[in-house]
Amino acid sequence: MNFQPWRRRFGAALVLFLFLGTSVAASPPTKEEIQQLVVIGSLLCTEAPAQDCVDHGWRFADADRNGYLDVEELNAVRAAFLEWAADVQGSLSGRERMTLNLARSLAGVVPLAPLFALYDENGDGELSQAELLADIQMDERPMATILADREATDWGAIRARLGRAAALLQMLGIPK
Repeated sequence: MNFQPWRRRFGAALVLFLFLGTSVAASPPTKEEIQQLVVIGSLLCTEAPAQDCVDHGWRFADADRNGYLDVEELNAVRAAFLEWAADVQGSLSGRERMTLNLARSLAGVVPLAPLFALYDENGDGELSQAELLADIQMDERPMATILADREATDWGAIRARLGRAAALLQMLGIPK
């Protein structure tokens, strides 16, 4: 099952928030910085090799520039994303608004600290790209294409990590 084109573009940008986060400095990102992340990320995640998409989100999320993400950085992401999403929803089409609201629900329901711990395989309190992408087989295709590929993305493992909140993934058009 492939994502519909609008879902692929919009969904790829949401991946940056749900799995990578945002924060360009010690202070929380502004709405303008998040908008820029979405615009650039949407193009990178649907057109460029997947690693470009990940690197873009990672550079934005890694506030302390240590090459890893921590819970504090991701908490800043969640708060900024939820604020940005509330502001932009009125300017979106019905389908985009529905997708954004589902993503907001997912971001608001999934407890971050326990989810973080499930990906932090070595227990050091920081996520590497390898840990975060443990359920995704990266290659030269765009991230949106990889996420739609059941062979490249272990949605079963991702659903297991999300627990009850995984039901929202199906509503976002994520393959079973």
